[in-house]
Amino acid sequence: MSIDIPSPNPSASPPPHLPTPEHSSSRLRWRIIRLLVPIAFSVCALLGLLILSWHIDEQKKKIHTNHLKALEMASLSLPAPIWNFDHEVVDKYLTTLQAEPTIHATRLYDTRGKLLVSLTDPIAAIDPMTHSQMLIYSNSLVNQSVGRLEIDSTYTPLLNERNEEGLGLLLIVLGIVASVSLLLLWQMHAYVLRPLDRAVKGLHQIENSDGDFSPMKLSRTREINGVILQLNQLGSRVTDILKKLRDNEQRYQHFYRDTPALLLVIDEESIIQDASQLLIETSGWTRHQLIGVPFHELLSSQNKVDTLRIETSLRKGKSCNDIVMDLNCKYHGDRQVQLVIPSSNSEDKNGSMLLLTDITELLITQQRLLEHELIDPLTRLPNRLALNQHLQQLITTDSIFSLLMINIDRFHSINHHLGPDDGDRLLVETGERLKSCHSGWMGRIGGDEFIMTCEIDELRSLTKRIEEAFSAPLLKSGELIHLSLSMAGLEAQIEGQTPSRLMRMLERTMIDIKHGSGNQYRACIRDSNQKDGEALFLQENMIREALTMRWFTLYLQPIYLANSPNLDAPELLGAEVLIRLEHPELGLIPPNDFIPAAEKTGQIIEIGNWVLEEAAVILCEWQKQGFSTRYLSVNASVVQFRDHGLLHQLESLLERYPINPTKLVIEVTENLMLDNEESLRYQLKEIRKLGVNLSLDDFGTGFSCLSYLHELPFGTLKIDRSFVMNVETNPRDKKLARVIVDMASSLGMQIVVEGIEQRGQAEIFQAMGVRAFQGYHFARPMPQKVFEARFSPAADTRLSQLRSQKG
Repeated sequence: MSIDIPSPNPSASPPPHLPTPEHSSSRLRWRIIRLLVPIAFSVCALLGLLILSWHIDEQKKKIHTNHLKALEMASLSLPAPIWNFDHEVVDKYLTTLQAEPTIHATRLYDTRGKLLVSLTDPIAAIDPMTHSQMLIYSNSLVNQSVGRLEIDSTYTPLLNERNEEGLGLLLIVLGIVASVSLLLLWQMHAYVLRPLDRAVKGLHQIENSDGDFSPMKLSRTREINGVILQLNQLGSRVTDILKKLRDNEQRYQHFYRDTPALLLVIDEESIIQDASQLLIETSGWTRHQLIGVPFHELLSSQNKVDTLRIETSLRKGKSCNDIVMDLNCKYHGDRQVQLVIPSSNSEDKNGSMLLLTDITELLITQQRLLEHELIDPLTRLPNRLALNQHLQQLITTDSIFSLLMINIDRFHSINHHLGPDDGDRLLVETGERLKSCHSGWMGRIGGDEFIMTCEIDELRSLTKRIEEAFSAPLLKSGELIHLSLSMAGLEAQIEGQTPSRLMRMLERTMIDIKHGSGNQYRACIRDSNQKDGEALFLQENMIREALTMRWFTLYLQPIYLANSPNLDAPELLGAEVLIRLEHPELGLIPPNDFIPAAEKTGQIIEIGNWVLEEAAVILCEWQKQGFSTRYLSVNASVVQFRDHGLLHQLESLLERYPINPTKLVIEVTENLMLDNEESLRYQLKEIRKLGVNLSLDDFGTGFSCLSYLHELPFGTLKIDRSFVMNVETNPRDKKLARVIVDMASSLGMQIVVEGIEQRGQAEIFQAMGVRAFQGYHFARPMPQKVFEARFSPAADTRLSQLRSQKG
């Protein structure tokens, strides 16, 4: 792979220079003027306004006092002319009073309030104020009110006076400001600006100086001299620092470029700024070609997530050290490198240094080791470890498949007869013939044992192809070798399976074939002995540890309404609670592997109580969310009914949790009928009195007795999947299912059909009028959080809070 890297731009913009002294002085002088003149003007204007306002207020008070005195004099002068009806004197007096500039209007009223005389200035009054005085005529015989005198004040003369004084004040302020500004500017220029100009000129020698710093001369101003002394010291220190920086830069360039590591320096825009010499030699590109190009043109990845992680790490300053990318080399094959981005605590992102580790040889070595670990060195087929990984992947993805184990009959005798070398070649040729049979996956798991996988319906055809492939003999050591094969087949049921359990089933079947005549194919059959043997590894101490460490978890399988109009999206009725064990080392363990052991040790009681507690929490949460119609179905073991344990647990549960008991269903199997009949009848009836519903599970597979259906308070009957599997193809199974449905309906029981895996099965039972469906066609059992997220997105938080309160 090659890349076309453009050459960087040789021209670089020089660093900005310091401003010239003349330019700095003029700009500083202009700034001082802009700052000083408004301040001086504002201060003077403010003082003038304050003085003018104080003067106006004093004049207003004086006018008010004068008007009160005028009214007092009128009260002494006017009563006699008014009493004697001397109108000429009254008019003359009022006219004289109205002639005062600060009086806007004069009004005379009689004793009844009637206006007798009114004199008003035609100019509008400013802030008028009314003063009033009663006029009383008094002599030795009479003391009588003869009227009332009112005058309205006006401040119009004051306004004119204020305008004249304000104009004069403005002129005075401007004169003061101009004088002060000129004086200050002269002083500033002589004692500040001129010395600073000299200081700036002295600092200019630092910009491009490679030698020593020449101190600046002192001025006549003591304060400025202090600044110049500090600048001289600063200039000397800066010059020394610049020398050290140049020396350090040279050492850095030598260290960085000659270091035995692949290093890149990029700026904040991810542009390459420099590269180590080893990276130059490894990639084949020149330094001139690399500098100035984006680093992702040199390093490429097919994964866009990796590119996004790198960009995020560079932007946020976080470390990143586990991304493998391709180093695009010019003259030879690309190298795989691991990218390391160190973390940065600095908020100023000026770029980063990238460390590249060449892991090409390491990956090649790892691939060889991996092949050696997963590949059989003799046949070059996958080994047992690869088989376990393959099976685990199939189980994880819920694939449906078949397994076929092939074993060479009498191989030890053949190997002893041929010798080790020819025996090994015989195994290699056997593997090649088996490989020609075109299975899905093939491997050698040890000795003369081979394993194959195929589709679930191709197992028989695969065995026939193998028989045909080995019908012809093999030629070894000059003689024909006829091989016979023993084959064990298994149709894997993914639910509850692990690779080790599948292999144990095949190995047991192969042992049975070998104990017989061999040379045959046999399908694996799970019997009760095998089940007991598979659960032996789960002992009492492991279950106790699981209860203590809280390894148990709940899975919920949805139950849907059968008569929903749309079978592709049926209405949810509730769910069946299923328990799983999440072992930190063994992984997810299905209930069939620990429930039998728990029943034998009595620990099933503690497990069952925990399941009921969790079910009560879920029902409480559903009720809070408004899903009051949903119900939960919980399986109960025979052991839980002994000593009335389940009844007491349900009574305690209903006292502690505010749940609707009708939304809790206890499922029991027909094997419960074999227990104590009287105790069973009593407990089931008492449980039903609590309001809890009862369901008979797996009907038809155990101890079936119609009298129990009639006498015991079962409200629901669950039809086992064995009656469902062939209901589409077998008329007898369909008729039998119809009989069960009709019988349960006649007893007033609701029917739930489990094990629905095909849409046709659901349509048949829907036509029969059953109540509910349950099966893989609609939904597999899912973790509780997945169920809550799917059917109640807002429930997860409140469910956790309720659990914490319970704990």
